[in-house]
Amino acid sequence: MRKRCQYLIAGLVSFVAMGTAQAQDAGAQVGLSLTPGLSYEDEDSRARLGFGATFDSNTRRQQFSAGFDGAFESGYDDITDSLRAPRLTLSYGIESRATAVNASLSYRRDKISALVVDDDLSSDLLVIGTGQRADLDTRASLTFGRDAPFGGTFDLGYRERSYLDTVDPTLLDENTASAGLSLRFVIDRRLTATLSAQGSETDVDAPGTDLQRVSANAGLNMAVNAALTASLILGRTRITETGLLGTDTTEGGSATLSATQDMPDGAVSGRISSDVTTAGRLTTLRIDRSLDLPRGTLNFGAGLGQLDSDDLQTLARMSWSDESPRAQYGVTVDRALAVDRDGDSAINSQISLSWQQELDQISSFGAGLSLRDTDRLDPGRADSRQTNLSLTYRRDLTQDWGLRTSYTHRWSSETGAADTDDYTVFLGFERGFQWRP
Repeated sequence: MRKRCQYLIAGLVSFVAMGTAQAQDAGAQVGLSLTPGLSYEDEDSRARLGFGATFDSNTRRQQFSAGFDGAFESGYDDITDSLRAPRLTLSYGIESRATAVNASLSYRRDKISALVVDDDLSSDLLVIGTGQRADLDTRASLTFGRDAPFGGTFDLGYRERSYLDTVDPTLLDENTASAGLSLRFVIDRRLTATLSAQGSETDVDAPGTDLQRVSANAGLNMAVNAALTASLILGRTRITETGLLGTDTTEGGSATLSATQDMPDGAVSGRISSDVTTAGRLTTLRIDRSLDLPRGTLNFGAGLGQLDSDDLQTLARMSWSDESPRAQYGVTVDRALAVDRDGDSAINSQISLSWQQELDQISSFGAGLSLRDTDRLDPGRADSRQTNLSLTYRRDLTQDWGLRTSYTHRWSSETGAADTDDYTVFLGFERGFQWRP
């Protein structure tokens, strides 16, 4: 934990140094918010100070942003323990006509039972339990030949996941390092060839299984006409798993065929792919439609997925957003076939609803509802489900201060275990500051 914090501080200092240099140019903005109040959680009342800080700077060729938020709660001897749900994000980019460099860092620590709506439903399985999960993700990329017939992108990544105060022995710390290179060859204005190679290595604390994945691909992108594009990618993937019982290697070919038809009100796309995973060969077929609405967007699609010779699974996704002068709405429904790093497979289903409404010029109301269900395809593994409800009310009291109240409730269930639920009530004030250096 101490070593990871040192990495975070070093990254923060270097990114802030770059951002400070940019702040001398136009377009820099700093934001700060404070939310002092009282929270009631798990039949215990605590004083709570929520905070958030942002820095953004944009010039013609450089972009920098930094954000940090969380809350301090009373009743803890250690200031590290009193810091609840911290999140840090940093990003930097610089570009010229021919090249571009981008780097990012993100860190998030929260309860294991906290539902992360933007999880990757194709690989993240729902976990129910006590304790906290910390995720660190860093990425960097170099793009060259942006305006030339030959170009490409080289990228590096590092991800780390650690667990704190847990009792489940299957939750093991892990870290993944990855690298990739993709090359682009423009043959003519309608045809482009691609070559790419990717590799990643995951180290897991004992008694977990380490994983190494290497793949190479070649492809063709074709502009059939002004509105229709198609691509074909062929390659090969090798997965090596190393555990207490030895090493196991899986290798096989991969293929992806996709096409997109632009339309006056959106687009229609289709995709069929087959690749090797830790659970066997995964084959999927999807058809999607996007629509541009007068005040929002609508995207929907359906498909089929199959692992090896198992039963076919139906896939679906729908997202709708709408915005009026005083309200914003959003609905997302997703059903995906997921395979995690350990080779466990499941059907992930998720429904998310959001509503933000301005009641009058000084008050607003927000509501959100999220439900995720992980249905394991292995009959011997436990299914899990979680539902999150959040309600928020804000009202301006003065020009500088506002009243904020919120209520969150979480219901969790897992096969073979008792259902659990918990809630949090917060009552406090908030103050926001913004200025340009």
